[in-house]
Amino acid sequence: MGHSRRWIRRWVGLAWISGSVGFGARAQEPPASDSAQRSLPASVRDISGSWEGTFTLDSTWQLGQRASARSIPARLHFNPVGDASPTTSSARSVHPGIFEIDFTRFGITLSTQEALGWSVTADSLGAVLNPTVDHGLVELRGTFRGDAVVGTWKFVSDPGGATGKFEIHRAKPR
Repeated sequence: MGHSRRWIRRWVGLAWISGSVGFGARAQEPPASDSAQRSLPASVRDISGSWEGTFTLDSTWQLGQRASARSIPARLHFNPVGDASPTTSSARSVHPGIFEIDFTRFGITLSTQEALGWSVTADSLGAVLNPTVDHGLVELRGTFRGDAVVGTWKFVSDPGGATGKFEIHRAKPR
């Protein structure tokens, strides 16, 4: 019964978020430079684009598998939000995306590579990896440091979990 309630709460929450932001069909061009990024209103930062970096493992508890690494490479990509622009974006703008992070090396199995990310404030980012499940997702909380985001991550599943740190940088176009 507890799993069903969690599942329903998460779906209702995701429905509310997606309804609030109105995912549109038109694409937004990401800022051309870091100076364009600084011109955004104080309440939001555009997290669109690709990010690369490292996730490190601090601790685990009651996972079915044992960790084989303490640090793994990470790649995340957040899509632009519909027709949002620097003047219409807000902390409620949720960016759908994908991630390439081999969490199995930490003893964690995720069922999707889907991601949702948002700019919590002008200086912070929040994201959920594997958001469409009722348990077993990864939550990220980070702070912008120039063109990087530094923060913590948390995985909670029934009955185990894991925590760690991450640092990602805006990827340079190839």
